[in-house]
Amino acid sequence: MILKQYIFTAFCLTVMLFSGASSSSASSNKTVYYFWAENCTACKEAQAFYKKPDGIKDGASWTHNGIKFVSYRIVDGNNKVHSGNMNQLNNMCSAIAKRTGSSDFVYFRRDVYEYYKNKNLPYYRKEEKYSRKDEPFPTPVFIIGNRVVLGFNQDLIKKALDAVK
Repeated sequence: MILKQYIFTAFCLTVMLFSGASSSSASSNKTVYYFWAENCTACKEAQAFYKKPDGIKDGASWTHNGIKFVSYRIVDGNNKVHSGNMNQLNNMCSAIAKRTGSSDFVYFRRDVYEYYKNKNLPYYRKEEKYSRKDEPFPTPVFIIGNRVVLGFNQDLIKKALDAVK
């Protein structure tokens, strides 16, 4: 009888250990920093897709499909920039540049661009033989690991999440 209880207890602990380890490791390394604007249609689509709770405060988080999202509003309904949250975005981009030793980590549509700041706003740039792309970040902005994804592009977001170890 005691042996059966011991085996049952050991089995239960093993199940709890493995189920807890797999769920905590899956969500702990998958964090998306989400920067958005109130009047942005793509932001509203992203919020609906990732089920962002209404009224969530800046810097607060929610979880969707095991992925932790941390939300920051960078532009309000009157198109006023929230400088504190914009500084957060720039600081995170600067940290990526320092970690990677490169400024080429901004993903928009099919291309990779260089990050830089202009008048304390985040910009992206790509110079090619016959053209130059040089514009401020469009919203929404997703920071995932060492990548910055501009716009609501589910394929790029998934690729960035897959690249996070």
